[in-house]
Amino acid sequence: MSSQPNFNPQYYENPAPKRKNNTWLGCGIIALAVVCLGSVAVLVGWFALEGTTKESPQANTILPTAAPISLSTQPSLQTNLTTAPPNHIPYEAVVQIIAMVNLDGDIQPGWTGSGSIISSDGLILTNAHVVLSDAYYTVDHLVIALTVAQDAPAQAAYLAEIIQADAALDLAVLRITKDLNNNPVVPSSLNLPAVPLGNSDQLQLGDPITILGYPGIGGETITLTRGEVSGFTGDRVYGNRSFIKTSATIAGGNSGGMATNSHNELIGVPTQVGYGGEGDIVDCRALADTNGDGLINTLDSCIPTGGFINALRPIKLAMPLIEAAKRGEQNIIAGTHGEQIQESTGAVLMSDDFNKDNSLWDIGGSQNGEVRFKNGELWFHIIPMQYYFWSSWNGNTFTNAVISVDARVESPTGSGDFGIICRLQDGNNFYALEVSEDRYFAIWKMVNGQSVFLKDWTYSGSIPENTSMTITATCTGNKLALAVNNLLLAEVRDDTFQSGWVGLLAGTFETGNIIVAFDNYVVRKP
Repeated sequence: MSSQPNFNPQYYENPAPKRKNNTWLGCGIIALAVVCLGSVAVLVGWFALEGTTKESPQANTILPTAAPISLSTQPSLQTNLTTAPPNHIPYEAVVQIIAMVNLDGDIQPGWTGSGSIISSDGLILTNAHVVLSDAYYTVDHLVIALTVAQDAPAQAAYLAEIIQADAALDLAVLRITKDLNNNPVVPSSLNLPAVPLGNSDQLQLGDPITILGYPGIGGETITLTRGEVSGFTGDRVYGNRSFIKTSATIAGGNSGGMATNSHNELIGVPTQVGYGGEGDIVDCRALADTNGDGLINTLDSCIPTGGFINALRPIKLAMPLIEAAKRGEQNIIAGTHGEQIQESTGAVLMSDDFNKDNSLWDIGGSQNGEVRFKNGELWFHIIPMQYYFWSSWNGNTFTNAVISVDARVESPTGSGDFGIICRLQDGNNFYALEVSEDRYFAIWKMVNGQSVFLKDWTYSGSIPENTSMTITATCTGNKLALAVNNLLLAEVRDDTFQSGWVGLLAGTFETGNIIVAFDNYVVRKP
């Protein structure tokens, strides 16, 4: 057993970093006094308001890649769709996406896919599997290569981040955020050629379809394939047009690319077909709810497609993600529809059902509230606004751990937050992974008493309202991931703290007097 750091108080409380109308209250400590009340110490601080900007995970240096992909120069795009002839095929809006992955600490190109620029300020529609990490490799960052000519390879120009992703739909929306030198870009100044969006519900059998993308075979330049609508695949989840079947033969690298109608409007996204299990069937997917359980998953029949894509996701199914991205909302769902992300099955390192005070948790109270055991749960009661309490488990420290806890708001405020602490060093240094009553989430760290957001407060419809939930925090290597009910909300990279104690925290924002009850705290090996 390791000993807990030498703290005087039995519980800990501080003014908290909070969101407010999409601005931030940073913990700018001007003065700090510690008042000891028996066995309880109350930390009183005067905090200044300061706006902060989003802090994305640090992008590593982009390593040289095999020709023809160049990651060193910024292209000059010589196209203007506003003056293009009426029948002009919008190939300039097609991009190649290079997923840079972490291979034993070495950042290298892992795979490529295609995408479509859907707004001049840098929104890109593609497949989720093109941009999300898989079971074997972790995506470090995404490189966007632009189409600069019909007869030339795509030229790397920007870095992008995932704004919306739904693995069930296999759709994602990216936003260009930086140039290749890691400098932020001004979205309004990009002025990129964008493809107009069409209406996939208007498609009829026999309608012509044009497919554009970077297939990765038969050359490195953009490739066009023509076909027609050959049918539709329906299911109980997404309706009668969950997929558009096409007679076009589409090679795998076109995943996430552009499918247009006769008016050169985007009406679908070529979707690579492959179920990802052991002994992968090349290009095979459960396309429909064949067993009638209301879900589309690996229990349904898998339809091989001969190594090529023959199905498109209709643009209609992408519209909720596109609209959310335009509003600035960020939400990443890595699990398939009706399924949860894989739960940790590693050995249990510690667990507590809070049925009794085992003297392993820091508890106590003051005029600002209390942390105590009640009704087989650990209750956090925080009275002031913009304040938080945290409590740590006085046991072993952990280096790599998957931590889960059941959380329930006993006395709501409408905007309170709560979550998990990992790699706690002391009261001024730890990681926090939180959700809020009003369906926001964040990942942040306290470093020498200053809060730093690794993932700003972001809205997610996956967070339930007015009900209990299971929060899971993964702290392994330099990865910090937050999930609710086993649906991934966010994943970031940071190597400030390598190991430490674990704990819980809860806080208030614009209304005080929240009570959050925690139960079934479990720490497992990854």
